[in-house]
Amino acid sequence: MKKTIKFFVAIAIIATTSVVYTGCKKEDKKPKNANSAADNAAADNAFAGIWKQIGTVTDSSGAIRSMASACATASITPYDLTTWPKTVTIDFGTTNCLGNDGNYRRGVVTAVFTGRYQDSLTVITVTLSNYYHNDYRIQGTQTITNMGRNASGHLVYKVVVNGATVTHPTNGQTSTWNTVQYREFYAGYNTPINIFDDVYMIWGNANGVSGDGEPYDITVNTALQVNIGCRWIVKGTFTLTLNNYPSYPITFDYGSGACDALATATLNGTTYNIVMN
Repeated sequence: MKKTIKFFVAIAIIATTSVVYTGCKKEDKKPKNANSAADNAAADNAFAGIWKQIGTVTDSSGAIRSMASACATASITPYDLTTWPKTVTIDFGTTNCLGNDGNYRRGVVTAVFTGRYQDSLTVITVTLSNYYHNDYRIQGTQTITNMGRNASGHLVYKVVVNGATVTHPTNGQTSTWNTVQYREFYAGYNTPINIFDDVYMIWGNANGVSGDGEPYDITVNTALQVNIGCRWIVKGTFTLTLNNYPSYPITFDYGSGACDALATATLNGTTYNIVMN
């Protein structure tokens, strides 16, 4: 019988809040919790959310437009279609701003574009100032590079984050996070006015050290499907391995594509049903 636990979810990674695992060998070290997964979730959710917010000011036609969340303001310098690089600043203010994706943000996101969003080799460098995502303080630089089109004609972006830090809102612990991801702009590029039908397929790796000192690695097994109009990742699988417990990898499965809060995690032959927040 499948067991059910409630999990905390990112736009790209899901995680447990607290669960005790059991294994087949009594002498094996077994993970007592999934704090590493939760810290990874907070980081991945925050940086994926930054990508979405940048998408509100860079439409699918490759133009840059001055708009953002209803409770945020955006500015573009210089404000024309011919001069590059451009600096896009999104200011969420000093109190929490609720976005259309259900996440709270405050602080400032600054993105410097070397060219148009859809131009091959355009690099977008994203920095943060007093930035908070769901009350987690997020620090670090995100670099997004347009790698051109794949064999299907879809744009592919390389996303790199090195040495990011995430500070927990209640216990004050700080975790570190790194990732190299590739995001395929899979659907929605023909409807530039409506960003909420955009679909990305994501694959790659991540690693970090949790706030309690637990190192971990993550590998995407089958591409994660992110629908901009859906709060949750809807499809794909990844494996999380705690470095101190290499014999107990955890495989996560988001399902077959439905926009719902359901997923599963499999550890040591036992599958857990997941309800994502």
